[in-house]
Amino acid sequence: MKKFFGLLVAVFAMVAFTSTNVLAGAPKAWSKCKACHKTNKDNTKWTVGPGLKGVGSRLSAEYLDKWLKDPQATLDAGGPEVDALKAAKKFKAKLKMPAAVKKLKDADRAELVKYLGTL
Repeated sequence: MKKFFGLLVAVFAMVAFTSTNVLAGAPKAWSKCKACHKTNKDNTKWTVGPGLKGVGSRLSAEYLDKWLKDPQATLDAGGPEVDALKAAKKFKAKLKMPAAVKKLKDADRAELVKYLGTL
């Protein structure tokens, strides 16, 4: 019984640690993103930038990392992801992602990408 209880505690600890790690991106994500991006159900209500609900299922983690590393270069490079963004009615080419996004440390950007994948 003690072994079972110990195993149960270990499993709960692993789940709690994993959940905390994934959610650790939330404060950074929203301190940098929430002013311009929302996560409403159908992504139709843009504030300034597109809705992020389901972004992890629409874009790969690699692409999100590339975008966050250098949004303007990724936009300039084009591709189907950019075409879809530009096709949105509310897209405005003159709007830019804040410079603070490019200044994210690799670890912070990785946490943000991980968090965005959960939306």
